[in-house]
Amino acid sequence: MHIQDIHGSAVSSRLTRAFKPRPALRRFLFWGCALWLTIGCVDANAEFNLSERRKDQFPASPAHLVVPLPYSYPGIGEGVFLMGNFSNIFQTTTDFLAMYVAGDAGGYILQADEVPLIDRRLYLRLYYQDINKAQVNQYDTRGMEGSGKDGFSLLDISLALEQTANLNLTFYDRRLNFHLNHTDNEYKIDAIRDHNGNLITKLAEPYRGKESSTRLGVALDLTDDYLDPRTGLRFGMDYQNQPARKSIDPDFYVLSYSGSLYLPLFDTDTLVFNYYQSDAHVTRRGNTDPTAIRGELGLNCGATDTACLASEQKLVDVIINQRANGTAASLGGKDRLRSYPQGRFQGGHSAFFGVEYRLNFKDEVKPFNYFFWKDVRTGLQVALFAEAGSVSETAGQLWRESRYTYGAGLRLVAASGAVYRADLATGNEGSELTVFFAYPW
Repeated sequence: MHIQDIHGSAVSSRLTRAFKPRPALRRFLFWGCALWLTIGCVDANAEFNLSERRKDQFPASPAHLVVPLPYSYPGIGEGVFLMGNFSNIFQTTTDFLAMYVAGDAGGYILQADEVPLIDRRLYLRLYYQDINKAQVNQYDTRGMEGSGKDGFSLLDISLALEQTANLNLTFYDRRLNFHLNHTDNEYKIDAIRDHNGNLITKLAEPYRGKESSTRLGVALDLTDDYLDPRTGLRFGMDYQNQPARKSIDPDFYVLSYSGSLYLPLFDTDTLVFNYYQSDAHVTRRGNTDPTAIRGELGLNCGATDTACLASEQKLVDVIINQRANGTAASLGGKDRLRSYPQGRFQGGHSAFFGVEYRLNFKDEVKPFNYFFWKDVRTGLQVALFAEAGSVSETAGQLWRESRYTYGAGLRLVAASGAVYRADLATGNEGSELTVFFAYPW
């Protein structure tokens, strides 16, 4: 079973344990070191100077945003986020986010980001989430073939706990970055409902699960500005370890790659191309016996309860595919296929291509202070974008089925390092509005 909490981090029935090296990890480390040496050989003084736009890449201009934000999220419900976002506290790069969730979902989120352990070299991010009630979408099938808008059940969640620690090591004025990320998730499912919210079955004992993962990443940035790029290119790759915790679980790892090209147009506009691919590599399949999986779920459907039996069979099919093929990065949400909910499409392999035209119609340094919102505006932007994505269980099936998204957005680029954005995207399952604090790519 694979579900999404309201912040978008995945939790599933596959339980993972300690980190251990693999051949793919050795290749990953080799290429990371190669990028480091390449940059050093090109310019030992790290003076790339792609343009005169490049400013201080470690901004410390204080800013804050304190607002109530209404939410309406498929599979989550409706309510209000009470959010406080504070950037560059004490004139350092440290950012702090606090969010209280009220309504159909409940709980709170805390995050400290860009905490300098070694100034201009090593940074820490800590994230903590404690959601005590929510309903999340559990889609009937993985991949894209035969997947419909209403093809999901709702899972009643009484616990969605996440703790993340991330270290980012940066060199050459943020042109080369290494990160190490560890995440622990815990969740509890109490009931299953149909997509309209009608109760299918209430579990006699809540279904509990835990997940831990470790991720290593390297990113190369050869743009004119790390925070607001308008020309140049970026490349990144991640290795995520998902070893089996129990004999019933699969043993696999995920390799993900991302590349972006920024082309300047006219005086200040930018055309951006992004390609992303994520592939799960299974080294040992988990237990895919349907009878054993039904025993694990413990739904105890009655012999004549067709709705419960149908939901149980769909969950069993999803788990079988997870244990046979692993799970790559999903599509849908705030960055890729933005017209679909977070985690809408999942499978063993995923690929994405997007293009975005960023019309920068005002470049100026203008401080503002509306009491609840304070920052320094350095640019206003309209963005037009189109996206295509594919998800499948095997690599050979990628792009046989695809989904598309089109949309537009407004962005305010700020001296604090934040990019306040609101994107409205549409696709064949409707529209989604994304409000966030960074570029999608």
